[in-house]
Amino acid sequence: MPKLFVFAIGGTGSRVLKALTMLLASGVKMENTSEVIPIILDPHAQNEDLLRTKELLREYGNIRNTLKNKPAEGFFGTEIKTLNRSIGADATIADTYVFDLQGVQQSTFEEYIDYGGLDPANKALASLLFSEENLGTKMDIGFVGNPNIGSTVLNQFKNSDVFGAFATNFAADDRIFIISSIFGGTGAAGFPILLKNIRGAQASNIPNPAYLRDARIGAVSVMPYFSLNNDENRLIDPASFIAKTKAALYYYARNVNHSVNALYYVGDDVTKAYNYDPGNGGQRNDAHFVELVSALAIVDFMNTPDYDLTTTNGRPDNPVSKEFGLEGDGTSLQLDHLAKDTRRQVSLPLSKFAFFSTYLKSRLNQAAGNTVWAKSNPPISSQFMNSAFMNSVRKFDGGFRQWLAEMETNRRGFSPFLLDSGNLGQTVRGFEPTKRNLWGKEVAVDLDIVNDFDRTLNATAEGKAYPSEPDKFIHLFSEGTERFIREKITKVTDY
Repeated sequence: MPKLFVFAIGGTGSRVLKALTMLLASGVKMENTSEVIPIILDPHAQNEDLLRTKELLREYGNIRNTLKNKPAEGFFGTEIKTLNRSIGADATIADTYVFDLQGVQQSTFEEYIDYGGLDPANKALASLLFSEENLGTKMDIGFVGNPNIGSTVLNQFKNSDVFGAFATNFAADDRIFIISSIFGGTGAAGFPILLKNIRGAQASNIPNPAYLRDARIGAVSVMPYFSLNNDENRLIDPASFIAKTKAALYYYARNVNHSVNALYYVGDDVTKAYNYDPGNGGQRNDAHFVELVSALAIVDFMNTPDYDLTTTNGRPDNPVSKEFGLEGDGTSLQLDHLAKDTRRQVSLPLSKFAFFSTYLKSRLNQAAGNTVWAKSNPPISSQFMNSAFMNSVRKFDGGFRQWLAEMETNRRGFSPFLLDSGNLGQTVRGFEPTKRNLWGKEVAVDLDIVNDFDRTLNATAEGKAYPSEPDKFIHLFSEGTERFIREKITKVTDY
């Protein structure tokens, strides 16, 4: 199967990649690939958003790699690999998801370009292009809203071992997706530069440059969706977000749009002001619904047939631009606010993972070794409950819960689930099952985690044998949660 290379640029890139990881863990299906290879480009190595995404990707890999029968659908049904692991034994690059930008740690931009060593003419030119503030910018926290700096630094990627390894291992049917913001520094600079380097790949540097020149490329350009609290000494001014976006959109229309097969624009004017942090404090932003939507753009791109994404001599035959719309407006969204096609993609998988999460926290310790499903082949033992595999499962679930909690309290909020409810019928907000009582009145259905959910797991496990405890755990819960939803909470699948 073809591979998908995902370039996640800057803090927004990492947050969107995190949302994509959640979707794939829940079983959201992407066509035309079975292997996703993320490559994160961010000079801010200690960016908390980047570190959290790296941890999730690591636990995702630990979970899937432990399985003997790796799923092709359902929970963790898509392979996510580093470029190193995708290449295999011949790889000569580091086994990491993050590209190491050279020369940016503990360096100012002035030092990076050797401003002091330039001859008078070039020094004068640099002074015209970059302000004193630009020249003095420390780049270990990113490009702090300055795409003119970012474009200079990020251009090194085309000469790196990572780009060479990516280009060498890119096949004719593989695809590329680029995630970036349009109103900051790193993303706004990185997207055009990366796209130019891919489309302009030269035979002197890599074999088969035509594969990159004519690649199927999608991209999401994230427009403003949050603001910043006031700070008199701030390096990043939120008042400039719209102006920067307009300028970038004008540039994209003339120089970028015609080179991308499918370009997705996502943003929101319902915003929340984050605490000002140019990067010194770790730059940790709460998860946002816009990032989930941006991850869905990747799913949409991969579900687009090859014949709609053809490219000739570096120019897409039919470039398209897309936006995202809701079925219903609101400052706090649920699954039923999504349009029908989107609900069809995500409602069942995410709901399955929500029930899985609830069972992990509320029932699993009591059920292990005692319920019928836990005693069947192979039994879920107390030793397994303390295994490295289960440690990865719990860490990933903790990330899932935090992701949901942050989206719920953000603005615009997204709160599709009520985890750990005593009545499982209340878990999926907006899709609570009801029945008519003796007097013909609609009343809520009470679903119990022991009497209802355990019975579904028992019935699902009946007559089955699994090659290992981890295989049983993932496959049984993926199949069992779907069976529970289809039998007990039918509104979730009523599209």
